[in-house]
Amino acid sequence: MTMTGERRSSSTDAAILEMVRRRTVTTRVEISRELGVTPATVTYAVKRLLAAGLVVEAGHARSNGGKRASLLRLNDRARWAIGCTIGSDRVSVVAVDMTGALRSRAVVPLGAGAEAGDVAHVLDRALSMMEQDRELPTTTGIGFALPQGGAGSTARLYSALSESLPHPTVSAASPLCAALGSFWSGEQPEAGLTATVHVEEGIGLALLRDGAPLLRAGTVARSTMDHLCVDPAGPPCRCGGRGCLHQYSSSRAIARAAELREGLAERLGLALTEASTESDAVLVAVAAAQGDELAQEALEPALTALAQASWGLASALAVDTVVFSGAALQAAAGLVREALAEHFASRSAATGHAIDVRVSQVQPHPGSVGAAVLALQTFMDPSPAIRS
Repeated sequence: MTMTGERRSSSTDAAILEMVRRRTVTTRVEISRELGVTPATVTYAVKRLLAAGLVVEAGHARSNGGKRASLLRLNDRARWAIGCTIGSDRVSVVAVDMTGALRSRAVVPLGAGAEAGDVAHVLDRALSMMEQDRELPTTTGIGFALPQGGAGSTARLYSALSESLPHPTVSAASPLCAALGSFWSGEQPEAGLTATVHVEEGIGLALLRDGAPLLRAGTVARSTMDHLCVDPAGPPCRCGGRGCLHQYSSSRAIARAAELREGLAERLGLALTEASTESDAVLVAVAAAQGDELAQEALEPALTALAQASWGLASALAVDTVVFSGAALQAAAGLVREALAEHFASRSAATGHAIDVRVSQVQPHPGSVGAAVLALQTFMDPSPAIRS
């Protein structure tokens, strides 16, 4: 994860903001007790946060016989953070408030082979669309979810784009962003170890423990599942192995499977181009969810391979919950969850470790919401540990 831009803060300020967010409302006494700092330290920090408009007084707690303590809550209108996912054919942008709640969103088409200037123009258009819905408060920054499996040109695009924007920017791999977006949207348990398997052009993994990334952001960027072997007798892969997961379960593999079924691609209107891979996979998934037998045949190998690889990782790591995300999986969420949960249940019976299986339903894109959360977290705590 990389970040540009600064905000003067202290670790105490950041800890208080996070505690108030989690509790919705709290008191200075509760903050002092939970954080293990002196009441004076809390008092001075809260004064700074009140002056900055980041927290507000919200009435009084119940009296225990003495003076009633003032309640504090986040000022959800104080700042918004922007999250952005740039796909091959569209830009998805969201705005979240100080609590992480989704406030506005926009999806704008993007032409093939877009350069940084083109993307900046489309991003500006998306922000203008959100401003038409309601007046945006001060923006803390913009977060970008970097696609899994993207080429080096993708990183260069984001670098050039960051330099052209007026706001601080933060970026991280899309699996991590998808995991954070899912967690902050309430799809994942507050406590425990959760794995998020994110499917797009590449297939990535992110681990959260109690809602916090278990691995460093740079490590997450390299946490690809693409080359996990699911069939030793399968087709050869560029990595030198055979039967790798991305050959069965990536958006490209799903579109290719549909192309091989006579008449399906034409009937569904698949473009079958480099830029349409994600959209084509979504069309296949939608048709499968609607009962199209050929589409279901095209999707089934992807789900079988994904279940096999994911269960192996989840079992080895003793993961409590696995969340699957990605546009194609989301488009057929019910069908996908049923297939994956059935596989997990049959395998878990032998180990005695039940794993909860979920499919993310964060709209318009879990990576966009997670990227906005990253921008918000970095604003709250711009310490080197968070930024790196």
